[in-house]
Amino acid sequence: MIFTYIIVFLFIILLAMIVMYVLNTFVIPRRIDEIAQMIETGQIKLAIKKLTDLLEKDDRNSYAHFLLAEAQLKDNNPKFAIVEFRQVLKYGKYNEKFSEVDVRSRLAKLYLDQGQIEDAKSEFLILTKLEPDNFKNFFELGSIYFRSNALDRATVFFKKSISLNPRDEQSLYYLGQIYYQNNLYSDAKQAFLEAIKADPTNYRAHYFLGLVLRQIQDYEWAIKEFEIAQKSEELKVKCFLAKGSCHMQKGMIPKAMMEFERGLKFARKGSDTELGLRYYLADCYEKTRDLHSAIYQWEKIIETKPNFRDVQAKLKNYSEFRQDDRIKDFLISGLAQFEHTCRKVVEAMNFSISDVNIISDTEIEIIASESEGKWRNTRATNRVIRVLRTTDVIQEKLLRSLHESMKSKNATRIIVITTGEFAQSALDFANTRPIELYGKNELVNMLRKF
Repeated sequence: MIFTYIIVFLFIILLAMIVMYVLNTFVIPRRIDEIAQMIETGQIKLAIKKLTDLLEKDDRNSYAHFLLAEAQLKDNNPKFAIVEFRQVLKYGKYNEKFSEVDVRSRLAKLYLDQGQIEDAKSEFLILTKLEPDNFKNFFELGSIYFRSNALDRATVFFKKSISLNPRDEQSLYYLGQIYYQNNLYSDAKQAFLEAIKADPTNYRAHYFLGLVLRQIQDYEWAIKEFEIAQKSEELKVKCFLAKGSCHMQKGMIPKAMMEFERGLKFARKGSDTELGLRYYLADCYEKTRDLHSAIYQWEKIIETKPNFRDVQAKLKNYSEFRQDDRIKDFLISGLAQFEHTCRKVVEAMNFSISDVNIISDTEIEIIASESEGKWRNTRATNRVIRVLRTTDVIQEKLLRSLHESMKSKNATRIIVITTGEFAQSALDFANTRPIELYGKNELVNMLRKF
C-alpha cells in the first residue's frame, strides 16, 4: 500500500515537472510572444495588464520585465520603465530577443531624459566595456562631461569616439567647441572643418568656425561661414550679429549697420541677442555721429535690461547732449564744423594756433602758443592741445604718449579736452606733470563763450 502511494506521489511530481516544462517551453513563451505582438500593434494597456499578471506568477521572468519596461515607455511612464529595466539587470538573464546591451542602452538614455546624470554616466561606462568598438557610448560620455563643464574628461571621450569613427561629426563639433573655449583657435578651426567635411549641413559647426575665424581676424572667411550658418532658423539672428561685428572690425560701418538692422527684424523681443544687436547698432550710430539714433537704441535697451553692459554710463555721458544744444552740436557736427569749433575753443583760451592735425572725426590735435610775458621779445612757448569728442574714459596711456611727444613738438605744456571722463590713473599722472585736463563740464563752459 505504501509502495503504491510512493509511486502515485512520484507520478504526480513527474507530471508536474512535465507540465512546467511544457508551460515554460511552449505555452509561456508563446504567450509572451503574443504580448510582444500586442505592444508592436499598439495594444499597450492590455499588454501591461497581461505582463503584470504573468509576473505575479513568475517574477524572475527577465523577458517579461523587459517587455513591461518597453510597454511602460510606450505608455509614457519612464519611471516605471526604469524600475523594470533594473529588474532585468538584477536577474541577469538574456536571450536572443534582448541582450544586456539593449537593456543598458535604453536605461542610460532614460536616465539622461530624467536628469539622473550620474546613473546615466555609470551605464555608459559599462557599455564602453561591453561594446568597446561602439563610438556612440564614448560620444555620450563626452557629452555628459561637456555639459558639466569637465572639459578635460570630455576631451578624452570625444577623441576616443573620433578614433573609432573619424567621421563622427558631433564628436568633432564638440571637440572644436572645447578648443574654442580654451582659446586653442588652430585646433578648433581644424575640428570644425572636419565636422563640416563629415556633414556640410552642420550649421552650428559653420557658425563656430566663423567665430574662430573672427578671433584670428580672418573676417572675409568668417562672414562666408556665417552666411552658410544663417540657413538655420535657430542661428539666423546670431549670424546677423556676428557678420555685423566682422564688418565693424573691418571699419565698414554702413555694412555693419545693415546686418544689425536686418537682425532686429527677426530677433525675439527682450532676448540677449536683440539687446546685443541694438548695442552694436548704437555703437555704429555713435561712430557716425548720429547720436540721436544711438541714444534711442540705448534707451530701448534699458527698457528691457537696465544693467545691460555700459549702457547706463553711455546715457550718462551723453546727458548734456540731451539737455544742452551746444554740446549736442559739438558732438554731431561734421568734421569741418568740428575743426572750426576746436579752433574757436583754443582761441577763446587766448592761444595763437600754429598747426592743426586732424587725427580722426572725433580727435584733433592743435599746436598753439602763448607769450610768456608782456614784452615784445619774450619767447613764445608751444602748447599741445588734444580735443576729443568721445564717451570713452581717457586713460593714462594717452597722456603718457602726449607727454613723451612734448620735446619733439617744442612744447612746455599739454592740454587735453574731452566730452568724456578721465580715469583715476590719468588724473594721477597729470597731477605731477605739466598737463591740464578739461572734462565735459569745462568744455560746456568754453562753448558758452561763443
